[in-house]
Amino acid sequence: MNLFALMDVAGPRLIRFPLSADLSGDISTVFTEQHDAFFRGIDTVVPFDGRYTPEEGELLEIPDFADVDGLLAAVANPLSVDQYDPSLHSLDLVRAIFTGLDVGGSTRVLIQIFERRRLIERSGMMLFFANNQFQKMTQSGLSLDTKLLAVLEGATLKFHSFHFAKRVFDLSDYFREATNEEVTTFAGHEKLAVADVAAFLDSAGPQIRKKISLIRQSAVLENYSTDQIVAVAASMQFPLTLSDDGRIVVPDNNTELRKLLRFLDEDYYESPLSNTRFISNSKRKAE
Repeated sequence: MNLFALMDVAGPRLIRFPLSADLSGDISTVFTEQHDAFFRGIDTVVPFDGRYTPEEGELLEIPDFADVDGLLAAVANPLSVDQYDPSLHSLDLVRAIFTGLDVGGSTRVLIQIFERRRLIERSGMMLFFANNQFQKMTQSGLSLDTKLLAVLEGATLKFHSFHFAKRVFDLSDYFREATNEEVTTFAGHEKLAVADVAAFLDSAGPQIRKKISLIRQSAVLENYSTDQIVAVAASMQFPLTLSDDGRIVVPDNNTELRKLLRFLDEDYYESPLSNTRFISNSKRKAE
């Protein structure tokens, strides 16, 4: 088995770690066990859209993931990847560790996130126990994680946590914050009344921008009339203010603004059994 690293550098970002035969076998066992644990108990795979946090027994997937760094190609042709050289490569810059596994004739890339706490540095006095005595460590090293971050098979990336997956991969094309242009366009929507567009843009932080991106994605403002939106708000006892010309007033207070964006993103719902109103921070369409 070959072991690779995805580096946080410009240009070619992959390196291959040279392994002894014994270590290669041990790593193969570890990754195979982690692969089995990754999929164990999974009965539902949910297409990722940024709205849903998976529960136990569920995975998220991006079916059209762009493998821009060539992880699959590295696994298929390991000798094409530069071998680790401590004089050229810094373990400080490792972002992820990965290897390949054949499953039913299909190659899967098994990926671990690499955190700096797993770096074993030779600075100071580092000791390890071998041959019944402690010895001084003279070279840097690293330790592997206890679980997989993600599995890439073909063009499909599967993962449990978007929070950790985005630390390794650029997932902005699949779930991103609204750009300045998109925030400005949203603020100028014919159904919305924003008192000061420039101030609205300046105060739009990451959470506001994510909500705006999701609202634009759902096209709720295009698909429903103002009267329909107002009627739903009234049924939910959600306060909406209309301007003199019949547009929905967007609050300049961030707390109230977040409430409005949650409403437009359909985060508010009412239980059909108890008629209790809830706020959801994770949702997907029911089948």
